Amino acid sequence: MKFIPWILAILFTWTSLPVQATDFDKNDLVDQQSPLIIVMGEDTYPFQYLDDKGTPAGILVDLWREWSVFSGTKVQFVSRHWQQSLEQLEQNKADVHIGMSQNEARLEKFDFANSFTSVNTYLYVHKSLNSKKQISDLVPYQIGIVTGSSHEATLSALEPKLSFKRYQNREQLLQAAVNEDLFVFASTEGYQRNLALEQDIAANFYSSSRILIKKINLSPAVSKGNTELINKINRGFELIPAKITKQIERRWLGYHRQTSGVVIAMQNNVEPYIDIGTDGLPHGMLVDLWTLWSEKTGINIDFVAGDMNSTIEDVKRGVADVHIGYPESQEMRTGLKQTWHIISVKSRFFSTNLNLKNIKNSDMRIGVFPTAPYISDIKKAFPKAQIRFYDSLDSMVKASRNDEITGFVSSAAMTSHYLLANKLWAEFRQYDDIEFSTDMYVLTRIDDNGLADRIQAGFNLISVEELIQIERKWLINPDDRFFAGSANKIKLTIQQKQYISSLGAIKMGYLKNWAPMEFQGENGEFLGINADIKNLLVKQLNLPIIPVAYDDFGNMMNDLIKGEIHLVGSMAKTTERENSIAFSLAYWPSSWAIVSSLTQPPIFNISQVGGKRLAVVEGYHIMDQLRQQYPSLHLVIVSDTKEGMNSVINGRADMFVEQVATLATTLKGGQYPSLKMSLLAELTEHNSHIGLFPGVKTLVPLIDRVIATIDETEQQNMYQKWVSLDLNSDTSQYQRWLKLSVIGFLVIFFISIIILMSNRRLNVEIQKRLIVEDNLRFIANHDNVTSLPNRSLLDDRLVQATLIHQRDDLKFALLFIDLDGFKAVNDQHGHHVGDKLLQHIALLLTQLVRESDTVSRFGGDEFVVLLNNIEAKESARQVADNILATLQKPLLIDDLNITISASIGIAIFPDDADNATSLLNISDQLMYQAKKVGGHQYKMS
Repeated sequence: MKFIPWILAILFTWTSLPVQATDFDKNDLVDQQSPLIIVMGEDTYPFQYLDDKGTPAGILVDLWREWSVFSGTKVQFVSRHWQQSLEQLEQNKADVHIGMSQNEARLEKFDFANSFTSVNTYLYVHKSLNSKKQISDLVPYQIGIVTGSSHEATLSALEPKLSFKRYQNREQLLQAAVNEDLFVFASTEGYQRNLALEQDIAANFYSSSRILIKKINLSPAVSKGNTELINKINRGFELIPAKITKQIERRWLGYHRQTSGVVIAMQNNVEPYIDIGTDGLPHGMLVDLWTLWSEKTGINIDFVAGDMNSTIEDVKRGVADVHIGYPESQEMRTGLKQTWHIISVKSRFFSTNLNLKNIKNSDMRIGVFPTAPYISDIKKAFPKAQIRFYDSLDSMVKASRNDEITGFVSSAAMTSHYLLANKLWAEFRQYDDIEFSTDMYVLTRIDDNGLADRIQAGFNLISVEELIQIERKWLINPDDRFFAGSANKIKLTIQQKQYISSLGAIKMGYLKNWAPMEFQGENGEFLGINADIKNLLVKQLNLPIIPVAYDDFGNMMNDLIKGEIHLVGSMAKTTERENSIAFSLAYWPSSWAIVSSLTQPPIFNISQVGGKRLAVVEGYHIMDQLRQQYPSLHLVIVSDTKEGMNSVINGRADMFVEQVATLATTLKGGQYPSLKMSLLAELTEHNSHIGLFPGVKTLVPLIDRVIATIDETEQQNMYQKWVSLDLNSDTSQYQRWLKLSVIGFLVIFFISIIILMSNRRLNVEIQKRLIVEDNLRFIANHDNVTSLPNRSLLDDRLVQATLIHQRDDLKFALLFIDLDGFKAVNDQHGHHVGDKLLQHIALLLTQLVRESDTVSRFGGDEFVVLLNNIEAKESARQVADNILATLQKPLLIDDLNITISASIGIAIFPDDADNATSLLNISDQLMYQAKKVGGHQYKMS
C-alpha cells in the first residue's frame, strides 16, 4: 500500500506534461494510448512554427490542440524543415501532417482530410518593379520559394515560363530578399516575428504592391489508405465551434480573414484629426495614418462613426475592432487596452479677453471637455479657477463669447480650425504659455492580443518621414505638431546601416566665401545653412562627413565628378549634370537677382540688359541658360561672389548675377554702398539640391528621407540664424568704445563733441541699414515695376492655399493672364510707356478682386491671380469676364490712348489639380489655348 501514493504521483506527472516538439519515430510508439504524432513545419509564421522556447505555436497548432480536446485524443508535435516534414509523413514516421495544400504530386502520396482553414499566398515584388502588376510580367525574374512548398507547382500552372530559386526554409528566403539577392518571392500572408526583418522587408517589398497567387485551403494529410484516421480527423474538427476558430485566427492574424478586415470606430467633428467630409467619407490626420497602416499591412479597414462615448461602447460590444485614437491618462481610463500611442495633441487656453493678467492666480471660470485627461493638471495649474464642463467645442465657444466663462482649454489645432472656419479667429487669443499635452491611444479589447500585436507591427512599418508628411498636411501651425520632434529617429534597415558603415568617412565640399549658404569661419570651421544640413545628415543617419573647403566652385565640381569628394550642397539639378552627378530632393528654395550700380536705371526684364556685360560665377548652371536664351549678353566669368561684386565696382562688368540670399547678406555688410539689387522674373526659380558622386548614389534615398523631415519652421530658424542682420553687435561695440573714450578723454571737450557726432552718424547708419533690410525683404518678394507679389511670394501663397483649402475641402481658382499685344506697345512707344501700362493694369486687377485674393506679376506681361475660397467655377468665370470687360476700354498712358486685351487660362483646385505646380502648368496651357484662337477670351477645363 505504501507504493500507491508514489504510483499516483508518477501517473499525475506524466499526464500533466505539456505538449512539446519531439524527435522520435512513430514506430517507437506501440502503446494504444500513445499520442497521435503530428509533423509540422518549423518556420511558417504565424501558421506553424517553433517559438523562442522551441515550443510548437501558430494557427494550425492551436486548431489541432482544440481538436485534441474535442476528440479526446492526445497529440504530440514533431517539427521539421518544410521538405523534411513531407518526408516524415511519406516515410511513415508520423501519423498526420499538420496541414498543407493539395496538388497532384501530393495526392499521389497522401490522403487528405477536409480543409479546416485557408491561407492567401502572394508574390511580393521589390519596389523597383512596382510597375509589374501581373504574374506574366515577372517571367524575366527568378521567383524565390521554399523547397517543397506548393508555390512552384501553383505558379508554374499559371505561367509555365517562370523560373525559380529555391531555399531550404522561409528565413533564408526572406534574408535573401533583404539582401536583394531576390526581387520577387512567394510567401503566405501574415507578418514576421522578427521586427527588424519585418521592417527590412516592408522597406523594399510593399504589401500594397503584392500580387495575389491564390487562396489555398489547408488540409491535414495522412498516409495512403488510412481511411479510419481521415474520418476521425474530420469528426474532431466538426466538433470545434466556429467561434473558437475565429478567436484563434484573430489571436494570430489580428483579424478574422472571413470578414472585410479591421473595423475602426471613429468620432465625428474633431477636425483636423477626424471627421466625416462633405463627400460622406472619413477624413483627417488619423484617418490618413490608418490608411497608410492598411497599405503597409495589406489588411482592409473600414470606419464606423459616432460620438466620443458611443465609439468606445462600439469597441467594447464588438461592433468595432479598434478605436481610431482616444485620449487617456492614468486618472481617466476607458477599460480598453492601450495598444498604440498614435499621437499627442497639444491643448491650449483660448479666451475672448485678449489681455488677461496673472491668470494662474485668478478665480476665473474655465471651460473643458468632461473626457479631457488633463483636468487634474488644470486644477493644479489654476487652483482658484472654477471648472465648467461642456460636451462640444461649439458650446464652449458660445459660452466664452457670452462671458459665461473666461476661456476654455481645448485642442489647439481643432480650435484654430473651428475659429477660422467660423470667422471668429480675430475675437479670440490663444495663450501659448498655457499648454497641456494629451496622449491619444489606439484602443482594443483587453483579450484581443493578436489584433494588438498586428496593430503594433503595422505602425512600426511606417517611417518617421511618412508620419511627418501626413502631419504637415493637416496641422498648419508647426507648434501643434507631434512627429516633427521625432525627426532624429529615422529607422534604417540592417542593410542600410551596413551600407553606411561600409562607406567610411564621406567628404562634403563647400565654398569658403559664399555666405549665408556656406562659408569658412575664423577658425577654419564649416558654417552656414549647408553646414546645418550636413549636421542633420550626421545626426539622423550616423553618417560621418568631413568638410572640404574650396575657393572655386568649378574646381569643387570637377572633384565631385572625379570622386575626390562625395557631396556638394546647393546645386541646381540640370539634365546635363544628371549625366555625371546624382541628386537629392530639393531642400532649399532660392531666387536669382542682379546687382548693378545705383546710377543704372531700374531693371525689370533681362531683355533690357542685352549687349551688357554680366558677371557670373564659373560653374553656375545659369551660365548655359543665359547663353542659350540671351545670346546678346557678354558673360564675364568670375571665381566667387566677392570678385563678382568688385567686377561691377571697377567697371569690368555692368552687372553681376547671384542668389538673392547671398547678395542680401553681402550688401547688408555695408561694403558696397554704390550697388543695388534687382529681381528678374525670368531668373527667379532656383532650388538647392545635394549633388552626389555616382559611386555613393545609394545614399540618395537616405538623404531624401532626412530632407523630408525639414519643415518650414526649421528652414526659418536656419534662415534667421545665418541671414538676419544683427545690429546689436555694432551698437554694443560702439557703446563700449564710447564709454572708454569718455573716461579716458573726459577733459578734452573737442573729442567729446567728435564722439557725440560719431554717435549721431552711427544711429543714422543703423537706420539706413534697417531701411535697406526692409527694402531687401520687399524686393525679394515683390516686383520692382508694379510692386505686386512676385513669383517667389506667389509660390508661397499657392502652397498655403493648397494646404488650407485641402484641409477645409474648399475650392480656389488660378487665373493665368497674358496681355495680347504688349510687345507692340513696347516697340512702338518705348519701355517707359510699357512700364506705366503694366502698373496701370496691376492696379485694375487689384481693384477687381477681393482683399483676400492675390494678384501677382509672373514675369514680363504675365500676371497670375489667386482667387481664394470660391463656391464654384462660375465665380472664376465672373472675375475673368470683369477683367476682359475692363481691358476693352482704352487706357490713357502719357496722353496716349492704348487699347490692350488679355488671354486667360483658369485652373480650379482641386478639380484640375491638387498641387501648386500642376495648377500653374494647367492654367498656363489654357491661356495659350485662348491666345491661339485670337485672344481676348478665357479658357478653362
